[in-house]
Amino acid sequence: MALPIARSISRFPLPDSLDTLPSDLRERILAVQEKAGFIPNVFLMLAHRPAEFRAFFAYHDALMEREADSLTQAEKEMIVVAVSADHGCLYCVVAHGAILRILAKDAQLADQIAVNYRTAPLSERQRTMLDFALHRRSLTLGMLVVLLVVAIAGFGKVRQSFFPPSNTPMFFIDLWLPQGTDIRYTEQLVAELDQHVLEQEGVTTVSSTIGQGALRFILTYSPQKQYPNYAQLLVRTDNLERIEPLINQLELHVAEQYPQIKPKFKQLMLGPGNDSKIEARFSGPDPDELRRLGGEVSRLMRQDPVANAVMHDWYERTKLVRPQFAEARARELGVDKSELDDLLRMSFSGMNVGLYRDGTRLLPIVARTPDNERLNADSLSDLQIWSNARGGYLPIEQVLLGFNTEWEDPLIMRLDRKRTLTVQADPSLLSGETAAQLFQRLKPQIEAIPLPEGYSLEWGGEYESSRDAQGAVFGSLPLGYLVMFMITILLFDSFKRATVIWLTVPLAMIGVTLGFLLTGIPFGFMALLGLLSLSGMLVKNGIVLVDEIQLQLASGKDALQAVEDASISRVRPVAMAALTTILGMSPLLTDAFFQSMAVVIMFGLGFATLLTLVVLPVLYCVFYGIKEQGAAEA
Repeated sequence: MALPIARSISRFPLPDSLDTLPSDLRERILAVQEKAGFIPNVFLMLAHRPAEFRAFFAYHDALMEREADSLTQAEKEMIVVAVSADHGCLYCVVAHGAILRILAKDAQLADQIAVNYRTAPLSERQRTMLDFALHRRSLTLGMLVVLLVVAIAGFGKVRQSFFPPSNTPMFFIDLWLPQGTDIRYTEQLVAELDQHVLEQEGVTTVSSTIGQGALRFILTYSPQKQYPNYAQLLVRTDNLERIEPLINQLELHVAEQYPQIKPKFKQLMLGPGNDSKIEARFSGPDPDELRRLGGEVSRLMRQDPVANAVMHDWYERTKLVRPQFAEARARELGVDKSELDDLLRMSFSGMNVGLYRDGTRLLPIVARTPDNERLNADSLSDLQIWSNARGGYLPIEQVLLGFNTEWEDPLIMRLDRKRTLTVQADPSLLSGETAAQLFQRLKPQIEAIPLPEGYSLEWGGEYESSRDAQGAVFGSLPLGYLVMFMITILLFDSFKRATVIWLTVPLAMIGVTLGFLLTGIPFGFMALLGLLSLSGMLVKNGIVLVDEIQLQLASGKDALQAVEDASISRVRPVAMAALTTILGMSPLLTDAFFQSMAVVIMFGLGFATLLTLVVLPVLYCVFYGIKEQGAAEA
């Protein structure tokens, strides 16, 4: 008997004719063909190995052909069709569905079982049989617990961030020269660097400010205070992808050509602006001790290869020439200390002596000595001061005991009236790490530094901003959840039903953790808000499902049947509602500000919806003692 066989069904050789097969194999295949009306491909595929063929049929006969069995042949085929449909084996469904149609003498029964056995016209005995084959409550809940534990543990691997950088193609360069640098020297260096940056490929504009930060042009930008040794460049590129290689090139250029400059590269942020992402604040009475602590922390930060722009806000000490006023001698000469102060101010810094009106502008008139006399400390002894008693100018040395050279703190910052030194650092923009990752490494090392009595350590920067923001959110969160839970209880007039619904809320963590690990997007403050919103969506799904169970029970159905029918009937509306929400959030994946929220809602809602449709009915049965064999009243 020749066979029209499609060779694509198997990579093994197939028989051209049944006559070439051993007699027992040929008879078995002909018997199946006569009963089913076709020859299954798996038989033809196994025909080239007679031993395996006979073993396959021996196992088949042991299950399906044994005589002492409580199941009919048609019922056995029902189990095969239902299990095949649940496992997604389309070929098995088609093959055994065809056999079932012949045995049951029902053209639609196989298709109904394959699509949804619960809606098929089965007897109670048959329905119970299939439920026993497909449902294992303890296994379902056990797997759920395992998935939830793994998700919570895996959340520790998720990158953390407060707010993401903006997708605007702009970045800042803060330039710090040594303390005491003249502002004109600062201007000269910045002009050179400004021109160099503007010449780079992809740079469209460069704006520079000398002595202070740019005017506040967005809410999240905090301008720097006035310092003569400080300047800032605002660099805009033609696209976002140029920023990282440009920063890398500029870092090398500044380090090689301007070693006296301490640069800090910063991206435009979408959240609250901080001068630095990581700040360690030391408070205490002694400036020397604060500087020692600051130096030790700076050393630890610089040892981390990711830490960048390490500095503190007291900056370097500067050398100061302090004149010692001879008060008794000056009184004899008719010279007051304020006159000495005015002389020194006019000779070096300059003194405002009037205003010049230029149209609508008022320009200050500053009186000071020439540069060649003013920029040399040796010229101090050449200064002349007016003496009222002598009626003429006297050398300044006649009213001074001498000059002392001292090192002085140019700035002493205070917080709550306490001297406070803040050590600052940022993660390198080229490292790909977030500030939270760097902070977790530095925090235990810095906190291990012993503090003298009367000194304290506080953390600022992104950690402080994130803590304050989360504190504001979580402060009212328990009350909000309590109100939602009470509403759920009042809605169903049952504490058990409300508890069943709310037990499905943690399922969102499974999808959330997986979503962030797959995408690599940091979990930020907007993700936290998305997680709170997600809780409401899952509670809504649970309410819809439990309400349908109550309606099915009210119609007089058996408890187990009511749970099953309600779960099946709510699959489409719950799944479609979740799908529309997921699709609606998908455009936000490309938005820097909302992408973390989109990941939370899309992955969390998607996984939690699927799990809720499976887990909530199981929890409902467990809470109300509904047995698989029958009916306990809810």
